[in-house]
Amino acid sequence: MQLIGIVDAEDESETASKLEKGEIYDLTRPLEGDCHLELLNFDDPLAKNVISAQFILLILVFIPFCQVFWHSSAHILGSALELEYGAHLCIGPALEKGFYYDAYMGDHKISPHEFPAIEKTMERIVAENHPFRKAYLTKTEALELFKHNPFKVQLIKNKIPDDAVTTAYASGSLVDLCTGPHLPSTGIVKAIKCLKVSAAYWLGKNENDDLQRVYGISFPQQKHLDEYIKAQEELAQRDHRNVGKHQELFTLIDMSPGSTFFLPHGAKIYNKLMAMMRKEYTLRGYTEVITPNLYNKHLWETSGHWQNYRDNIFQLKIEDQDFGLKPMNCPGHCLLFDSTLRSYKELPIRYAEFGVLHRNELSGALSGLTRVRRFVQDDAHIFCTVEQIQVNNTARINY
Repeated sequence: MQLIGIVDAEDESETASKLEKGEIYDLTRPLEGDCHLELLNFDDPLAKNVISAQFILLILVFIPFCQVFWHSSAHILGSALELEYGAHLCIGPALEKGFYYDAYMGDHKISPHEFPAIEKTMERIVAENHPFRKAYLTKTEALELFKHNPFKVQLIKNKIPDDAVTTAYASGSLVDLCTGPHLPSTGIVKAIKCLKVSAAYWLGKNENDDLQRVYGISFPQQKHLDEYIKAQEELAQRDHRNVGKHQELFTLIDMSPGSTFFLPHGAKIYNKLMAMMRKEYTLRGYTEVITPNLYNKHLWETSGHWQNYRDNIFQLKIEDQDFGLKPMNCPGHCLLFDSTLRSYKELPIRYAEFGVLHRNELSGALSGLTRVRRFVQDDAHIFCTVEQIQVNNTARINY
């Protein structure tokens, strides 16, 4: 059998092993040619104070080694979830700050009260100092190795060609599909902690199985974790959700998740902002309009949203026809402009609207006022001729 290359079966980690100008290696992997080598320690500003680079090689260019550290930590978390719950592991990438692992646990829902037990298991895995060992697998070998996990089997079947190989890493009792690279061993992670848990869907699609997404953070020294926790506590005091509650500006209620209830003090600020913006609209020649929230799916097919954004549109069926709540104002403004014959003498026409929008965000992604399902967008569109477009010194328009 001829092998055509190594395929990343998961392809979800933010720790890509191949970069445009270089490649990162496991410490145990031999160098395969001439290269520029650079070593970074944990306190090096280039390393963003998040990774101990005495364990990692830099090939050709600097890249964020914190993600190598956190991806290795995700495997420790995954191993703990397997040991504690018998979970089916799904995908566990490194993030810009920390990591998470998605796991299927049937009807069980993890609560923060269970974090100490998970952390205790992770600390034991760290103390046992399991090496990260890389294995190259054919598709047949991968299917046999992961036959107990239907999620991994689906990834292998869908992403690995029959004549290709993929890679996996073993550490302790865990064997996981992964491109790597990883730390030499789990013992390098000296401080690790669970941060939060949320719901997720397999492959991000709400028609798929419900998963538990456990987030974590880790560092090579306990002092860095202590500093991180202290910084997070200070940030929490200034979190807009806490400020909004303390100053009685707004509240969030589970009966309408992702939708903001503005209290009297918040409504005053809200209306003041709208009054200020209405004044700016007038000064700039905009005319305020109001368009519907609900449209037939044929409009969304014309705009392309039904084909490309359908999962994020709240859908309703009315008299055997499909409708959707608008996630943006653009198509409605186009309908309004097209509702009557226009003369070039009317142009430019400037429409502005405080449009109520709805987007079907995943429940696990909702976060205060920064990620919501219902919000108001101060939106505007200009209808004009090409000749009426003015190009300033900071913008270029190509036709």
